[in-house]
Amino acid sequence: MQNQIYIIGDSHIGLADGDEEGIVAWIDRLAALGPKALYLNGDVFHYFIGHRNFVTPSVERFFERLRALRDSGVEVHYVEGNRDFFLEGSIAETSVSTLSLRREIAAGPRRILVVHGDMINDRDRMYRFWRSFSKNRVMEIAVKLIPKGIAKRIVDEMERRLAGTNFKHRYRIPTELMEQYGQLRAAEGYDMVVFGHFHKKLESPAGDALVCVLPAWFDGGEALAVDPETGAWGWVQV
Repeated sequence: MQNQIYIIGDSHIGLADGDEEGIVAWIDRLAALGPKALYLNGDVFHYFIGHRNFVTPSVERFFERLRALRDSGVEVHYVEGNRDFFLEGSIAETSVSTLSLRREIAAGPRRILVVHGDMINDRDRMYRFWRSFSKNRVMEIAVKLIPKGIAKRIVDEMERRLAGTNFKHRYRIPTELMEQYGQLRAAEGYDMVVFGHFHKKLESPAGDALVCVLPAWFDGGEALAVDPETGAWGWVQV
């Protein structure tokens, strides 16, 4: 069906040569469907540091395909996740239509909020400290001062470590926090919240809103599809 909106999360692409091939092929299939928009709900790579010294050929090839999708007339929206660092001014920003921490979709009578979800627990002070520490301006400047050769060694070491990691995380799904968050957003006029981050597909009522958790893209390539005219939605394989 043409002119649909597609939302995916947590593709966790590797940084080594060839790791991008699966999602590039997926984008090829998506493009053939004639979509209206693609929303990337965070954690596109195992980790992504936006400075050019940390960009690998895998990263370049992925964003080249994403840029071609955007330039063909498809809206591409990148919602930042917890593994995305210093996206502004990077190859990521120049390859998409918008870059943000959260993004609204208006589809018929439905208002949908797309947000990664790692910040819904406002009582987790340790995590919030780590996020603010790792994503602040001082850290961004420090990253830019790392010579390219050292940056490459850092990337190679991180890729080696992550290659053996099982990304099928067994998160305890914080349904009570999701419900609270959904109720707060319902008071703002949203009737659906779409999270990534937790990797496990879920639909849960939250007062007058519905909370959905995207399945991790790497675990089967599933997406949430939304009709921009009616607001009807469903899970699809592309």
